[in-house]
Amino acid sequence: MLEAKTGTTETRELAWTRWVLQSARVWDDVSDIVQVIGIKGVDEDHRKFTQYALDLNIVIQAFHNSNVSLDNLKKGEEIFTLLIDYAGLHFNREEKIMTEMNSPLKEAHLEQHAFFLKMIQDHYSDFKRGRLQMVSGLKLSILDWWVNHINVVDYNTFVLGQKAPPDTVENGRQA
Repeated sequence: MLEAKTGTTETRELAWTRWVLQSARVWDDVSDIVQVIGIKGVDEDHRKFTQYALDLNIVIQAFHNSNVSLDNLKKGEEIFTLLIDYAGLHFNREEKIMTEMNSPLKEAHLEQHAFFLKMIQDHYSDFKRGRLQMVSGLKLSILDWWVNHINVVDYNTFVLGQKAPPDTVENGRQA
């Protein structure tokens, strides 16, 4: 989850970031808060995956508005499948790059990927069982984790080539 650092400026930035994530509908709405990594394939993956997560949020919002239709259920199913499949492709791409870089951060990075995939799969399982109340809890959790992962872990791994600060990563999860 996104966390505030100490100080008023950081608290305002966190509030702004959360508002952007809550109100976003398309990539352009969030592009200013997502770090560019500078690796074309990785940055494109980030853009596509973020859009899939935003699309899922639109479906979840429809459920909140009591619009639980067969069309929205099918859209949700399609988007979950896209999220899981694309996350796997993206994480494989990053793993290959980290191997080529001989990154000392590779193992911790892969643990985070495994955690995230399990989180999406668990939400998808709830969705398939009709547990829409459980699914509504993921509205921000996927985007929140994803943006934080890009901005902290991917940025530190691929741009800075150094380990993320210890207070941002805990047992494969981001603080």
